[in-house]
Amino acid sequence: MKQRIKRLIVLSIILLIITTITIMKTGNKITYTINNANKLTDYRWNVYDSTGKVELDDQKTKGNNLYLTFKGTKAGKVFVSLEYDGYKEIKILYVHNTKVITDNNFFGYSKGSESIPISIAIITIYLLYILIKEYKQSINDNIYQYKNIAYLGLIIFIVSFLINDILSIINYGGLYETISKVINSMSFFSVAIFIIAFITFLLVTIFNIQLIRKEGKSPKNLLGLFLGLFICILTILPTISYSFILKTQIINIFDLRGVGTYIYTFIETDIYLIVTYLECILIGTIIIGIKAARKKVSYDKDYMIILGCKIREDGTLTPLLKGRVDKALEFRNNQLKETKKDLIFIPSGGKGNDEIISEAEAIKNYLKENGIKEKNIILENKSKNTYENIKFSNKLIKKEKANICFSTTNYHVLRAGLIATNQSLKIEGIGSKTKSYFWINAFIREFIGTLYSEKKSHIITIIIINLILIFMILITYIANIL
Repeated sequence: MKQRIKRLIVLSIILLIITTITIMKTGNKITYTINNANKLTDYRWNVYDSTGKVELDDQKTKGNNLYLTFKGTKAGKVFVSLEYDGYKEIKILYVHNTKVITDNNFFGYSKGSESIPISIAIITIYLLYILIKEYKQSINDNIYQYKNIAYLGLIIFIVSFLINDILSIINYGGLYETISKVINSMSFFSVAIFIIAFITFLLVTIFNIQLIRKEGKSPKNLLGLFLGLFICILTILPTISYSFILKTQIINIFDLRGVGTYIYTFIETDIYLIVTYLECILIGTIIIGIKAARKKVSYDKDYMIILGCKIREDGTLTPLLKGRVDKALEFRNNQLKETKKDLIFIPSGGKGNDEIISEAEAIKNYLKENGIKEKNIILENKSKNTYENIKFSNKLIKKEKANICFSTTNYHVLRAGLIATNQSLKIEGIGSKTKSYFWINAFIREFIGTLYSEKKSHIITIIIINLILIFMILITYIANIL
């Protein structure tokens, strides 16, 4: 990773040098087109109220069009009046100290400046290549890692940025115009983001109501509801603040020379960027969660840990727990068929205050009913949660370098795998089917988990995003005051 980042830095420096040379070599002239100009004498140009100077370097016709090429002779702002066929156009040129000429404003279009978004696209593509390589390597090494979610979320976020950058190349109108379009596009995206956020909020609410009805009220069962509400509020916050500022006139947001306008623009755009980034991380969480639940596990296992959950009052298995055990039995039977290799079951789960026997004992009874011999069952009946399920079960495994698998419910596979990884255990998991409303809170729990676990990476990413945004807004401010 460090080596690839070094290469990215070197590539960025090389492209910066190439871009600078390109603009310096070609940007000292600028061409205007007069459409349908029948004769060369049908036009005249004049410079007035200017601090800089330009001169006509070349004029030529192609078809019915007239092309006028100007070059700068003195740094400063130049107003050029073009009159032809009864029309009058005012062109604003900026002659830089390097004699580079930009159109309309200080950071406007100049010849060769297309190399800027092209260079950014090349750097972004290489950055994507690095992230995809790291993501694939990390997934192949161990799917149960929070950094996999962070990688995937960042890849999705950068792809959206790359698309925007490529679109800016197609209709490139200068650095200022491109940045203004990017900033404005965030406002347009806000409508789409709000619709997505609102639909997400509704779906989460529906799933949470089902979950609460089935599982009861608890803080973890309300996670989805809180997150959906948070995204909705965050998305409409800029709109609310915009209306407030218009009414109170605390800031004149229409004053392009006022600092307050750009502070507000930064805050508004930053909120949209952060919401978009968080949504990309959430999408990454969903994808990794589904991949973990559907991952094919190799038939070479020595042990199968069955993660317990609440049992019935009579000591029999609930449908949820029965699904986990049936999935474990199905895997064992398939392994026997494929490789003739049997495995040892480790039912895991202690006895709750409202349970007549431990969850492990209930699982053991069910295993025996389904033809599993006593000698192929090792009981772990002390654990109270998933962390302890895996920790205590692992202590019962005496074989070195044993191939271990765990069986749980599909929505719980990623979380159990992450817990195992945090205990430095490399094991695989299988998941039984369950109701869809369980999924939403599982995704959100791991979404929060990856934000916390990979907080350093996320903080660095958000800082970089903010620095880029500050740089972009600073360019628009300078362009409007010069």
